[in-house]
Amino acid sequence: MTLLSEFTFKFAEERDRKLIHDWLHQKHIQQWLHGVGLNNTLVDLEKFFQGGSDATYWMGYSKGIPFAFLITFPAGVDAITLDLFICDLNYLGKGLAVNMIREFLISQFPHVKKVLIDPEATNARAIHVYEKVGFKIVKEFIASWHPVPHYQMELEMRDLLNSQH
Repeated sequence: MTLLSEFTFKFAEERDRKLIHDWLHQKHIQQWLHGVGLNNTLVDLEKFFQGGSDATYWMGYSKGIPFAFLITFPAGVDAITLDLFICDLNYLGKGLAVNMIREFLISQFPHVKKVLIDPEATNARAIHVYEKVGFKIVKEFIASWHPVPHYQMELEMRDLLNSQH
């Protein structure tokens, strides 16, 4: 399987702090990440920088330019959760998200069985992107961090890996 990629992914570093904070305070991000969820993310990001978080914070680059912020978290022995944001306004609405997500998961997590993601049920744009990647809605739930309907979506990594052949 060969991917000719314009995307690269690296762990977030302390030098990325200001950029990440600026990104997370943009209107198009705050629509989905705010209040307790935003605060928890910022607090845990600091723990990550100090080596004390179970989550992993990533920067996504397109041709060397940072444009995306991703968060992964182990979910059992053979699954991860994923949260992601295209943060740089110059990259929004350009049709990059599906390929970025595919390349991220294939390059960083080919060994996991499942990937879980939980968008708000009203986030039609994100749900559409996730379905194009191969995620399927498995249930609806009310999130503790923001008590509105969310979808639990799952992706079988073998399906994603097989679709690349």
